[in-house]
Amino acid sequence: MNYVEMIRKKNNYAIILIAVTIVVGLLIAGFGIYPLYKSAATVTKQADQKAVELKGLKARKTILDGLKDKEDELRKNAELVASALPEGRDVGGLFIQVNGLAARTGGTVRSVSGDSTTAGTQAAGTGFAGIQKYNYSVPASFSSYFAFKDFVAASKSALRLLNINDITISSSKTGGLDVMLNITTYARN
Repeated sequence: MNYVEMIRKKNNYAIILIAVTIVVGLLIAGFGIYPLYKSAATVTKQADQKAVELKGLKARKTILDGLKDKEDELRKNAELVASALPEGRDVGGLFIQVNGLAARTGGTVRSVSGDSTTAGTQAAGTGFAGIQKYNYSVPASFSSYFAFKDFVAASKSALRLLNINDITISSSKTGGLDVMLNITTYARN
């Protein structure tokens, strides 16, 4: 063997070794690294989808937190309204309040009467448990139409919730108005 053949043999071994190394590297890349790369790409895609879902869920949570705050505010307001309602019928308190409104506007309340034998009916649509509705007849006299009109306007700002359901008006012998009011009020039990 001569020197040239020996170098060629070494070069052939080197070329074969390099080829085998490249083939083994490609096999390792194909069977080892590519599945890992593909898995990482899938995980990245899923992470992006989850990030979009998370963003949507955070927006919904913000809305729900706002609604929870609103619910808490409404509950506090409901408690405030309920605490402003008198306990029981309190006809005397109603007479004092309605007569005070009438006196400020030039009128006089003669009485407040309701059916004292029956308890109030459960107030439908209030959203409160234990709120009773009571109906009263209130005869009153006013010096003029404008005095009565002022009374009706003033009843909107009454401390006690008053609904004027029915009004019967007639002229009095003194030139004023005789009025029969049908008033609904609410009270706690």
